[in-house]
Amino acid sequence: MLSIGEFSKISHLTLKTLRYYDEIELLKPASIDSQNNYRYYHLSQLKTALLITRLKNYLFSLEEIKDILANLEDTDFLNAKMQTKQEKLTKHITDYCSLLQKLELDIQRLNKAEHIMGYLDKIEIKLMNHLTFHILSQRKQMNTADFLLHFNELLSRALFANLAPIAKPLAIFHSAEYVPEKYDVEIAIPLAEATHETKVFNPGLCAMATLTGSYDELPSIHTKLHMWIKDNHYNLNGAPFEVYQTNPYSTSEENNIVEVYFPIQ
Repeated sequence: MLSIGEFSKISHLTLKTLRYYDEIELLKPASIDSQNNYRYYHLSQLKTALLITRLKNYLFSLEEIKDILANLEDTDFLNAKMQTKQEKLTKHITDYCSLLQKLELDIQRLNKAEHIMGYLDKIEIKLMNHLTFHILSQRKQMNTADFLLHFNELLSRALFANLAPIAKPLAIFHSAEYVPEKYDVEIAIPLAEATHETKVFNPGLCAMATLTGSYDELPSIHTKLHMWIKDNHYNLNGAPFEVYQTNPYSTSEENNIVEVYFPIQ
């Protein structure tokens, strides 16, 4: 048996950490002396301590680790948990790489004595007045993270009814404020022919800007459009909408193309 001090020294876990693991029932001592409350551990528990540290290094929470330890004999369970964590870490790495590239670009601008927000001046605004479609649409309050799910649901409806899309899908944003968990959005697919389920979409004159790259930059496009509309003495005349020119399933983040339209008068 090992005293808590010896166990701490070998496992490189502090006494405070070991007491906390005992408290939350993650790693309980093999026995506790009833006279002095000293904690003692089996030598074999060092493997558990090492596993806990390893899983913590993989950014598993203590609750997740407790769940894993409770199912340690089920290798499929552990494998699934590890693969899920691998996918999350890979996404985090991708996100941080993208963030690092943006940071480097901003540093380059500053080194050239350029304004860090100078990229807004490079966003081109066009006037468009030719969009008229028969659209199959579906309006609901949705989580913006579920856009693709709702688009696929609508596309399945169109394909099931043998309706042929004639242009890229779009989303019309009806919410008065940004509430991503409960956003009033109308997703739509332009069709070649009208049916009893379609309606005519004709937003009229629009100011349009194109995003090429991460969807995270959409607020910059919206900001530039609002500034341009004000500077050119127009007023908003309807709900803004986005046309998705690239498929997010098959397009890398830096190659996304989204056209953002603001109806104006």
